[in-house]
Amino acid sequence: MNNTMKVAGVVGTLLLIVLFVYASLFAWHHPIGNLTPCDTPTIVFSDVKEEDNSGIYTTEVLDIDGGEQSCQSGGSGWRYFYLYLIDDEDLIYYDAIGMNIIDNYSGNNTFYWTQEELSFERNLSAQISNDNGTVFPIHIQNEMTGDRETYNHSARHPKAWLTLSVGDKIKIYGYGSEADGPAREGWSLRIKWDITGDTVGEIKIS
Repeated sequence: MNNTMKVAGVVGTLLLIVLFVYASLFAWHHPIGNLTPCDTPTIVFSDVKEEDNSGIYTTEVLDIDGGEQSCQSGGSGWRYFYLYLIDDEDLIYYDAIGMNIIDNYSGNNTFYWTQEELSFERNLSAQISNDNGTVFPIHIQNEMTGDRETYNHSARHPKAWLTLSVGDKIKIYGYGSEADGPAREGWSLRIKWDITGDTVGEIKIS
């Protein structure tokens, strides 16, 4: 009986240690419960423009305030922004995580990723870039203007370091000379920040 109780005590102690470590890691990755909470960033987008009846509607990030500065997780990363294409009946037609629809990724750092993994990411980015909106009705053209932003970061997930920053463009594909996407006048692009669930942009196509 004594041996059984000792084993149970050791197992219980190990479980407590595991739970403590998990809670610590969770708090580090989810800073909302920390002493320095994440403030929802304020983002200014340009008016949507369509060039020469191309069918491609483009908006550009003009200014961003907050997010990364007040959030330990680097909250302005495109991985934290969810984009929703909303039709004229206020229904979600298409949604994507910003990081997954960048059309100009060109990283080449194999510190963690293999060359095959990098090739896959670059090929996916090329597919997005070459698509006319039939598969990817939203594209992001990333500009390297964010703090510490680089295509060749040596982190385990290099794309996670690409941030929403000034100069980034979001392209929405409708129908025109260069596009065959679903977007129409009256539709909108809704952008949410996953850390708080707040909407940081609602861009109308008109």
